[in-house]
Amino acid sequence: MKHIALSVPVILLWMTGCASPPKRVVPPPAITTTAAVSAEQGPFQPEANLYLCPSSTVTNAFEADESNRVVNFNPIVLVDGKVVITPVPVNNSCMTSGYGTRFGRTHKGLDLQAPPPALIYSAAPGIIREADFSTGFGNYVVIDHGQGVFTRYAHMSRFEPGITPGRTIGFGQPLGIMGQSGNATGIHLHFEVLTGNYNTPKRSFGLTTRDPLSFPPYTGQASG
Repeated sequence: MKHIALSVPVILLWMTGCASPPKRVVPPPAITTTAAVSAEQGPFQPEANLYLCPSSTVTNAFEADESNRVVNFNPIVLVDGKVVITPVPVNNSCMTSGYGTRFGRTHKGLDLQAPPPALIYSAAPGIIREADFSTGFGNYVVIDHGQGVFTRYAHMSRFEPGITPGRTIGFGQPLGIMGQSGNATGIHLHFEVLTGNYNTPKRSFGLTTRDPLSFPPYTGQASG
């Protein structure tokens, strides 16, 4: 996939129509209270809107308005009625690919790009199960959010200090920087939501991927 390079002022002007930062939302308390662990919340605030990158290479069709803003995007969602997360754990980014069929295969997450490469944050509190390298994902992190809900963050250039398996981490804590490690043709974050039972032989590779944008917005209730 071809990834384009845009300066920060250009992408902010394109996404917002002005040079001011995009609107962000304050994470609800439930993003912490529905989690299986208790950990300090980080500085991250999700952006209220998601935009397609201004390029003809965007794959997996999404309904967007005249400014390329994805229609019906929810910055805080509820996974299976249990766990509250953000489906886009980076700021100042745009989407180059979504979940679904791409080049005859299923693309199992969201591809997000930001100029310059952005800091990646934890989408919800949890326990880091994997901070590893694979041929496909490059440097990647998997977080267990409890109740069978996990997230994966792939193609990082590096991990932040202390990002190791077994560590408890709060929502919005830095994980690493967007990169091009593994099987990637450009600098970006590949983000996945996974569900299922984690087991030692297959680890996260035995889980089921889900479309991060398919979950309903969090409206104030969760069973977790």
